[in-house]
Amino acid sequence: MLDLAVLAAQEIDPKGNQSIGWLAGLYTLGLFIVIGLLLWSFTKMARKAREPWEGEDTDARRPEDDPPAP
Repeated sequence: MLDLAVLAAQEIDPKGNQSIGWLAGLYTLGLFIVIGLLLWSFTKMARKAREPWEGEDTDARRPEDDPPAP
């Protein structure tokens, strides 16, 4: 009798299965998809940010490149 009361309080069926519900499952799946898209976008923008800009000199200027001061 006590076992049935515990199972009813925990909302677990006697077979040991616990239903999470369709709404919670879809919400969790959607959350994983959104996080995956954000990570993909972040890595794409990080790669793009490492490329030189249009018209930018790819070689860094060094002090040796400057003409000597008179």
